[in-house]
Amino acid sequence: MPDRTKKQKFWALLGILIFLLVNYPLLHIFNLEVTLAGIPVLVLFLHGVWVAAIAGLYLLSSGLILRE
Repeated sequence: MPDRTKKQKFWALLGILIFLLVNYPLLHIFNLEVTLAGIPVLVLFLHGVWVAAIAGLYLLSSGLILRE
């Protein structure tokens, strides 16, 4: 499979994964009354997904994961 097709599949996979992580079922699971260091678990989850999405997008766009 050419690298371009493989990279496009990774872009699509990353987009779908980000969409699923910020969709209702997982948000409902993390919407708890529990806090870690005074920060609600839902806020920590959303920030973690946000940072992971940025890191994944950076790695894909810079070519560190797949090179063309």
